Amino acid sequence: MNSAEPGATANSELCETIVSLIMAGDSRGEELLYSNFCRGLRFLANRYCPEYADDCTHDTILTVCRQIKASQLKTSAALPGYLNIVLKRAAWNKKLESERHGGNSEVFDTLVQTRPDDRNDPERLLEVQERAKILREGLKSLKPREQEILTRFYLKGESQEVICREMNLTETQFRLHKSRSKQKLEAFTAKRLRKPIRGSEKLAAKAAAC
Repeated sequence: MNSAEPGATANSELCETIVSLIMAGDSRGEELLYSNFCRGLRFLANRYCPEYADDCTHDTILTVCRQIKASQLKTSAALPGYLNIVLKRAAWNKKLESERHGGNSEVFDTLVQTRPDDRNDPERLLEVQERAKILREGLKSLKPREQEILTRFYLKGESQEVICREMNLTETQFRLHKSRSKQKLEAFTAKRLRKPIRGSEKLAAKAAAC
Protein backbone atom coordinates (compact mmCIF):
# COMPACT_ATOMS: atom_id res chain seq x y z
CA MET A 1 0.00 0.00 0.00
CA ASN A 2 1.50 3.30 -1.02
CA SER A 3 -1.37 5.71 -1.53
CA ALA A 4 -3.49 8.17 0.38
CA GLU A 5 -5.53 9.40 -2.57
CA PRO A 6 -9.30 9.84 -2.10
CA GLY A 7 -11.07 6.54 -2.51
CA ALA A 8 -7.95 4.46 -1.90
CA THR A 9 -8.50 1.45 0.35
CA ALA A 10 -5.79 0.65 2.84
CA ASN A 11 -5.31 -2.81 4.26
CA SER A 12 -7.24 -2.75 7.55
CA GLU A 13 -4.69 -4.98 9.25
CA LEU A 14 -1.88 -2.62 8.21
CA CYS A 15 -3.77 0.40 9.55
CA GLU A 16 -4.45 -1.39 12.82
CA THR A 17 -0.76 -2.29 13.13
CA ILE A 18 0.33 1.29 12.46
CA VAL A 19 -2.11 2.75 14.98
CA SER A 20 -1.24 0.17 17.65
CA LEU A 21 2.50 0.76 17.29
CA ILE A 22 2.14 4.55 17.42
CA MET A 23 -0.10 4.40 20.49
CA ALA A 24 2.45 2.14 22.17
CA GLY A 25 5.20 4.69 21.48
CA ASP A 26 6.99 2.33 19.08
CA SER A 27 8.91 4.31 16.42
CA ARG A 28 8.19 1.57 13.88
CA GLY A 29 4.62 2.88 13.73
CA GLU A 30 5.74 6.27 12.40
CA GLU A 31 8.04 4.61 9.90
CA LEU A 32 5.27 2.32 8.64
CA LEU A 33 2.91 5.27 8.35
CA TYR A 34 5.50 7.24 6.41
CA SER A 35 6.56 4.44 4.07
CA ASN A 36 2.99 3.39 3.22
CA PHE A 37 1.31 6.78 2.86
CA CYS A 38 4.02 9.32 2.00
CA ARG A 39 3.76 8.95 -1.77
CA GLY A 40 0.00 9.39 -1.87
CA LEU A 41 0.07 12.29 0.57
CA ARG A 42 2.69 14.07 -1.47
CA PHE A 43 0.56 13.58 -4.59
CA LEU A 44 -2.32 15.36 -2.84
CA ALA A 45 -0.05 18.03 -1.39
CA ASN A 46 1.34 18.77 -4.84
CA ARG A 47 -2.22 19.30 -6.03
CA TYR A 48 -3.27 21.63 -3.23
CA CYS A 49 -0.03 23.40 -2.33
CA PRO A 50 2.77 22.53 -4.80
CA GLU A 51 5.28 25.04 -3.44
CA TYR A 52 5.27 23.37 -0.02
CA ALA A 53 4.31 19.79 -0.92
CA ASP A 54 7.08 18.19 1.14
CA ASP A 55 6.39 20.34 4.19
CA CYS A 56 2.66 19.60 4.02
CA THR A 57 3.30 15.89 3.68
CA HIS A 58 5.66 15.70 6.64
CA ASP A 59 3.53 18.03 8.77
CA THR A 60 0.52 15.80 8.11
CA ILE A 61 2.31 12.65 9.19
CA LEU A 62 3.60 14.27 12.38
CA THR A 63 0.20 15.77 13.20
CA VAL A 64 -1.59 12.45 12.71
CA CYS A 65 0.98 10.65 14.85
CA ARG A 66 0.39 13.12 17.68
CA GLN A 67 -3.37 12.78 17.37
CA ILE A 68 -3.20 8.99 17.36
CA LYS A 69 -1.15 9.10 20.56
CA ALA A 70 -3.83 11.39 22.02
CA SER A 71 -6.51 8.78 21.07
CA GLN A 72 -8.21 11.21 18.67
CA LEU A 73 -8.50 8.60 15.92
CA LYS A 74 -11.55 6.53 16.83
CA THR A 75 -10.98 3.57 14.50
CA SER A 76 -7.82 2.44 12.75
CA ALA A 77 -9.77 1.80 9.52
CA ALA A 78 -10.40 5.54 9.29
CA LEU A 79 -6.67 6.27 9.04
CA PRO A 80 -6.47 6.87 5.23
CA GLY A 81 -9.38 9.30 5.21
CA TYR A 82 -8.10 11.02 8.31
CA LEU A 83 -4.73 11.56 6.67
CA ASN A 84 -6.43 13.16 3.67
CA ILE A 85 -8.40 15.57 5.87
CA VAL A 86 -5.33 16.62 7.82
CA LEU A 87 -3.31 17.01 4.61
CA LYS A 88 -5.90 19.36 3.08
CA ARG A 89 -5.96 21.41 6.28
CA ALA A 90 -2.15 21.56 6.36
CA ALA A 91 -2.04 22.71 2.72
CA TRP A 92 -4.64 25.42 3.38
CA ASN A 93 -2.77 26.67 6.46
CA LYS A 94 0.50 26.67 4.52
CA LYS A 95 -1.05 28.82 1.80
CA LEU A 96 -2.36 31.31 4.34
CA GLU A 97 0.99 31.41 6.12
CA SER A 98 2.76 31.95 2.82
CA GLU A 99 0.48 34.86 1.95
CA ARG A 100 1.01 36.47 5.36
CA HIS A 101 4.76 36.30 4.88
CA GLY A 102 4.78 37.61 1.34
CA GLY A 103 5.06 34.20 -0.29
CA ASN A 104 7.98 33.03 1.83
CA SER A 105 7.34 31.15 5.06
CA GLU A 106 10.55 29.18 5.29
CA VAL A 107 11.94 29.67 8.75
CA PHE A 108 15.53 29.42 7.56
CA ASP A 109 15.00 32.36 5.26
CA THR A 110 15.02 34.52 8.39
CA LEU A 111 18.76 34.00 8.35
CA VAL A 112 19.23 36.07 5.21
CA GLN A 113 22.49 37.33 3.85
CA THR A 114 22.80 41.09 4.01
CA ARG A 115 23.17 42.83 0.68
CA PRO A 116 25.70 45.65 0.15
CA ASP A 117 22.96 48.26 0.16
CA ASP A 118 21.69 46.99 3.53
CA ARG A 119 24.60 48.78 5.18
CA ASN A 120 22.99 52.02 4.06
CA ASP A 121 19.68 51.01 5.66
CA PRO A 122 20.12 50.83 9.46
CA GLU A 123 16.58 49.57 10.08
CA ARG A 124 16.93 46.78 7.53
CA LEU A 125 20.32 45.76 8.92
CA LEU A 126 18.95 45.76 12.45
CA GLU A 127 16.05 43.54 11.39
CA VAL A 128 18.42 41.07 9.75
CA GLN A 129 20.55 40.93 12.90
CA GLU A 130 17.51 40.45 15.12
CA ARG A 131 16.11 37.63 12.98
CA ALA A 132 19.48 35.88 12.88
CA LYS A 133 19.64 36.13 16.68
CA ILE A 134 16.15 34.63 17.03
CA LEU A 135 17.08 31.74 14.75
CA ARG A 136 20.22 31.01 16.78
CA GLU A 137 18.18 31.05 19.99
CA GLY A 138 15.64 28.73 18.41
CA LEU A 139 18.32 26.25 17.42
CA LYS A 140 19.73 26.28 20.96
CA SER A 141 16.27 25.43 22.32
CA LEU A 142 16.26 22.14 20.39
CA LYS A 143 17.72 18.81 21.47
CA PRO A 144 21.32 18.14 20.34
CA ARG A 145 20.29 15.69 17.61
CA GLU A 146 17.65 18.10 16.31
CA GLN A 147 20.17 20.93 16.23
CA GLU A 148 22.67 18.78 14.38
CA ILE A 149 20.24 17.64 11.69
CA LEU A 150 18.92 21.13 10.94
CA THR A 151 22.32 22.79 11.06
CA ARG A 152 24.00 20.21 8.85
CA PHE A 153 21.19 20.00 6.29
CA TYR A 154 20.01 23.60 6.01
CA LEU A 155 22.92 25.77 7.11
CA LYS A 156 25.91 23.66 6.07
CA GLY A 157 24.24 22.19 3.01
CA GLU A 158 25.23 18.58 3.72
CA SER A 159 23.35 15.88 1.81
CA GLN A 160 20.74 13.61 3.33
CA GLU A 161 22.86 10.58 2.45
CA VAL A 162 25.90 11.85 4.34
CA ILE A 163 23.89 12.86 7.41
CA CYS A 164 22.06 9.51 7.52
CA ARG A 165 25.29 7.58 7.23
CA GLU A 166 27.17 9.55 9.86
CA MET A 167 24.24 9.79 12.29
CA ASN A 168 23.13 6.19 11.73
CA LEU A 169 19.64 7.13 10.54
CA THR A 170 17.35 5.55 7.97
CA GLU A 171 15.91 7.81 5.27
CA THR A 172 12.50 7.75 6.98
CA GLN A 173 13.98 8.53 10.40
CA PHE A 174 15.91 11.45 8.93
CA ARG A 175 12.85 12.97 7.27
CA LEU A 176 10.69 12.57 10.37
CA HIS A 177 13.38 13.98 12.67
CA LYS A 178 13.99 16.88 10.28
CA SER A 179 10.31 17.71 9.95
CA ARG A 180 9.65 17.48 13.69
CA SER A 181 12.67 19.65 14.50
CA LYS A 182 11.73 22.18 11.85
CA GLN A 183 8.20 22.41 13.25
CA LYS A 184 9.60 23.20 16.69
CA LEU A 185 11.94 25.83 15.30
CA GLU A 186 9.21 27.40 13.18
CA ALA A 187 6.93 27.61 16.24
CA PHE A 188 9.70 29.22 18.30
CA THR A 189 10.57 31.67 15.53
CA ALA A 190 6.95 32.59 14.77
CA LYS A 191 6.31 33.32 18.45
CA ARG A 192 9.37 35.54 18.72
CA LEU A 193 8.70 37.32 15.42
CA ARG A 194 5.27 38.35 16.66
CA LYS A 195 7.09 40.65 19.06
CA PRO A 196 8.16 44.02 17.59
CA ILE A 197 11.73 44.20 16.38
CA ARG A 198 13.68 46.48 18.67
CA GLY A 199 13.88 49.79 16.81
CA SER A 200 15.25 52.55 18.93
CA GLU A 201 17.43 55.18 17.32
CA LYS A 202 20.30 54.06 19.50
CA LEU A 203 20.14 50.48 18.16
CA ALA A 204 19.72 51.67 14.60
CA ALA A 205 22.82 53.80 14.96
CA LYS A 206 24.69 50.82 16.38
CA ALA A 207 23.61 48.67 13.44
CA ALA A 208 24.71 51.31 10.97
CA ALA A 209 28.14 51.35 12.54
CA CYS A 210 28.57 47.57 12.17
